Amino acid sequence: MPQNFCGIFIFRKGEDILKSSSKAWLAAFIGYGIFGFSFIFSKTALEYAGTFTLLAARFFIALLALNLLLLFGKAKISFAGKPLGKLFLLGFIQPVCYFIFETYGIASTSAAFSGVMIGTVPIVGLILGVLFLHEKCSFLQGICTVFSVFGVYLTTSGGFSVSAKGFFLLLGAVVSAALFTVLSRKTSEHFTAFERTYAMFVLGFFVFLPLALFEHEGQLLLMLKPFFEPQFIISELYLGVVSSVIAFLLINFALNHIPAGKALIFSNFTTVVSVLAGIFIMGDSFTPTQLIGIAIIVFSVFIVSGSKK
Repeated sequence: MPQNFCGIFIFRKGEDILKSSSKAWLAAFIGYGIFGFSFIFSKTALEYAGTFTLLAARFFIALLALNLLLLFGKAKISFAGKPLGKLFLLGFIQPVCYFIFETYGIASTSAAFSGVMIGTVPIVGLILGVLFLHEKCSFLQGICTVFSVFGVYLTTSGGFSVSAKGFFLLLGAVVSAALFTVLSRKTSEHFTAFERTYAMFVLGFFVFLPLALFEHEGQLLLMLKPFFEPQFIISELYLGVVSSVIAFLLINFALNHIPAGKALIFSNFTTVVSVLAGIFIMGDSFTPTQLIGIAIIVFSVFIVSGSKK
């Protein structure tokens, strides 16, 4: 009888782990997929405001949404007795460092080269996960990660315009994105997905707000002018609520259960969504090479996510 009881307990425990893992894979899939649409909304918002004004507004709306969840008792936070230094470092790397590096890096290079550089994030994340989190990397996972980057190269194929400045700025973005994933995975031992996301947006807002004011030479009314434009508000609502709150909560939740190296391969799925969104929403052109690239990315992600025991 005790043996039967132990067997049932182990079975149910394994079933719970499997369910959590499946939810985590789905969360990563949806979270990075949401990022794919953010390029369209960012492009629209930038027609009315500068980069730092866009980012300050984005994280203000995101922080407002999270505080509403706290106010109505849908979430809770507790930072007492926890290693806040690690949480501060997490927020400094993402969103502060990542968005600054990415924004100026994209401005200094072509869109195609930027896409390929950002596409290398899974490789860097895989290496950092092995070095700092002692995660295991199978031969299959390594091959699929490299192939997904090749898929990004095919998907974003086009004229490459590169400068040394742009390369190093994008390299900073790549390292920041990979470090964020590793740190989020590491800090999940002490902080919930909500707590990590909340800290990220607090730091993001209080860094980008002064930069937005500087962008408008301290003229607050000029900075607030875009908020009277409906298209800007709609874009910021997507960027703040959907692409920040929902997407980062999903990704931080996924990192509670998935190794950083495996989770990061989903970041290249963002490229697939952004390309398809450009085709079907913005009317961008589509080539057979891009179709092959998309197929490679999707296949690589499918293999890695299906290779868990």
